[in-house]
Amino acid sequence: MSNVVHFIHGGGFVMYPLILLLFLSVAVMVERLLAFRQLGYIPRGLLEKTLELARAGKYDDALKICDAESGPMAACLTIILKHRHEPTREIERLVEETGQNYFIRLEQFLPVLDTTTTISPLLGLLGTIIGMIGTFNAIALQQNKGNSDAVLAGVGEALYATATGLSIAVICFAAYNYFTSRLRGITARTEQASTQLINVLMERHHLEHPHQP
Repeated sequence: MSNVVHFIHGGGFVMYPLILLLFLSVAVMVERLLAFRQLGYIPRGLLEKTLELARAGKYDDALKICDAESGPMAACLTIILKHRHEPTREIERLVEETGQNYFIRLEQFLPVLDTTTTISPLLGLLGTIIGMIGTFNAIALQQNKGNSDAVLAGVGEALYATATGLSIAVICFAAYNYFTSRLRGITARTEQASTQLINVLMERHHLEHPHQP
């Protein structure tokens, strides 16, 4: 514990905003992991079962299994089945509205990680510059005394701040890419599933009503 305190004090005042950014980023990561687990859930096999029931014309059964699940895909499939008698454009509008409600909530707080990735190295660089300024001042004051402690303290301050800033940036960059990649995957799978179900319903409509447009 004393080593951590010494490390923080050794890096100068820029270590305090860096540590604050670190704790904030970790909180966002934990919160987003829980949010993606709940809001980004894609039930395994749901699409295949729904398409199979829809092709057989068992819309009520398909609606039951979709309505029993959570996540954007289940919500969009449920909307499609509930409004299957509406025009295709209206169904697509409702699906987009439903999906966006999930995607916006999944994207929430991710800019914090993106911003921290950019700011942390800059704060580290600021600490480096301040530390080097202290080093040069120490050199000027100690050049005739032969005491290098102040010089080494300034160099240490520069290195601590730089290492901390870069470490935080690397962690946040990896986390941000992970969450955005998951978000893209969830969005793509939801949109693809919605399109496939709409196409199946259109095929069924043409089979059941061959003379209607």
